[in-house]
Amino acid sequence: MNIRNSLMAAAVAATLFTTAVAKADDGPAPEQRMQRAFEQLGLTDAQRTQLRSLSESHRSATAPLREQVRTSQQTLANAKPDDPNYATVTAEARRNLDTARQQLRDQQEQFRSQTEALLTPEQRNSLEARRAERRERMEERRGQMGEMGGRGGMGEGRGRMGGMGERGGPRQGGRPPRQ
Repeated sequence: MNIRNSLMAAAVAATLFTTAVAKADDGPAPEQRMQRAFEQLGLTDAQRTQLRSLSESHRSATAPLREQVRTSQQTLANAKPDDPNYATVTAEARRNLDTARQQLRDQQEQFRSQTEALLTPEQRNSLEARRAERRERMEERRGQMGEMGGRGGMGEGRGRMGGMGERGGPRQGGRPPRQ
């Protein structure tokens, strides 16, 4: 019993440590990223004030949509296939999720247009160059992930279900899905 408790405590400690390291590795907070971008673009105090105001109103406007995405994802995650209303519940959650995501994309595009309108042509060029560099780094990382065996370590040929059986559960005994 003592060994079991010790192992459990070690597992909890390892989990807490891993979580703390992962949180510490998330990179700078949004406010720090914004401040760094302000400095790199050489924004005036007036531009900084306007961008902060736009950012805050964007965050406020998108908060209900982000909550709708979270709620819809949670509904999908909690849906039980043996529930008689499963098809209806999941279809509605997917519709809500798709709608909220599209509205978020629209809001993001509007925010991007508004922020770019505040920049001088030189600042816009600098911003676009930074975006191009970021896209290039992302493509390099994607290429490296491909060399390591695909997305998220799932490997080739497993598709969206990640090795799941045709009914959503894990495949039993490595058998191929029924035809």
